[in-house]
Amino acid sequence: PARCLSTLISHLPPLSPDETALESKSKKTLMNVMKEFIQTERDYVNSLEYIIENYIPELTREDILQALRGKRNVIFGNIEKIYEFHNQYFLAELEHCENSPFTVGQCFLDFQNEFYLYALYNKNKPKSDALMSEYGNTFFRKMQLKLEDKMDLASYLLKPVQRMGKYALLLKELLKECPERESSHHTLKASEEMVRFQLRHGNDLLAMDALKDCDVNVKEQGRLLRQEEFIVWHGRLRKNMMLHIFLFEDLVLFSKAQRDPQRKGYDVYHYKHSIKRIARQRISLWE
Repeated sequence: PARCLSTLISHLPPLSPDETALESKSKKTLMNVMKEFIQTERDYVNSLEYIIENYIPELTREDILQALRGKRNVIFGNIEKIYEFHNQYFLAELEHCENSPFTVGQCFLDFQNEFYLYALYNKNKPKSDALMSEYGNTFFRKMQLKLEDKMDLASYLLKPVQRMGKYALLLKELLKECPERESSHHTLKASEEMVRFQLRHGNDLLAMDALKDCDVNVKEQGRLLRQEEFIVWHGRLRKNMMLHIFLFEDLVLFSKAQRDPQRKGYDVYHYKHSIKRIARQRISLWE
């Protein structure tokens, strides 16, 4: 059998110049993507460390504004946990993938739970932005001048959000080069979807917190998969109305959006109806 296989391989036609050039180009692309993956990851870890070492200690200053006292977690969110994850684990895992780019997808999936840190960071970001805009930018300006840095703290606090967007782009580049027949194609696609999910999930969690008059314990309905506005038809006259729908693993929840009078630019969602095990039931609202 080994001799037959050897004979078969020896009779395979050689790659054409075009095919050889295409294969070489693909390898070069993969090398460049991995180089960018790893170098930007190192830069990202350094930026997180820079924030933690230079800006967080500023909140211990004696002349700290009263409005900023005890607001460390509001301003910085869980950035220290994000730094710990990347510095102690994820950077090293990416470096191990340098010569096998298609294994990066599995690397992301192995740390799926840790990437939930980004959803929590994004959920907190509006509170951080509001406090920075009102008090923080002026207060932290002194340290920025001392560091002779062109970038202010607000710009650094955007980096975790930007990093997830960068991951999605780089994973998409790897996906383009990975043949669909390869098992790695599935893991790369799944990892890209996971990253994009966490990118929007912070907004999903924010919206869930804004639910009002809800007689359902949403924390017991499984993971929140998506939230979006839909036109819903109801009643015998088939009237339509705009509702904000929350899709959980075990429940579909219908709510009505209304501007939040206490927070400019934000909505609250008044509970209207919910349906358990949607696949087995016919949706019928207020008939």
